[in-house]
Amino acid sequence: MKYVNFCLAAILSLALSAGSVKRDLPSFGYHPGESIPDIVLTDSGGKALILHALKGKKVVVNFWASYDAPSRAANVQLYHFLSRNNADVTFLSVSFDENLHVLERTLAMDHLEKIPYCREERGTRSELYKEFRFSNGFRNYLIDEQGVITAMNITPDELRSIL
Repeated sequence: MKYVNFCLAAILSLALSAGSVKRDLPSFGYHPGESIPDIVLTDSGGKALILHALKGKKVVVNFWASYDAPSRAANVQLYHFLSRNNADVTFLSVSFDENLHVLERTLAMDHLEKIPYCREERGTRSELYKEFRFSNGFRNYLIDEQGVITAMNITPDELRSIL
């Protein structure tokens, strides 16, 4: 009887705690509604770019790598959409390619040689990669003028309807 009561109490406790788990947000990285962290990136000229310096502007940040086809395609699609539609949105391309030659070659093949980009030289070993938990896949973010993430993994069609 003692064990039955203990088992019933344990089951009831597990059932109650399972109901308190948030299911509306994925368990990785940053999400819509949260402020984007103040990250420091290195631009193509080797200069530091502080993301919060872009406050006051809408920004699409696309994190990608040449070896990751979906993120690479998103980089091309988002850039072309924003450049063709003269949207009042700053596009920030952040690559996790460790090899600069591979990155430059990929940008050339994608006809994006002239876009400004940032690069995480340490790739998957970088703190940014770990902080955003990109081991589950690269993502892009739409950030509003106050630095709050308004959308994640946005497509050009979704961007068109938002803007």
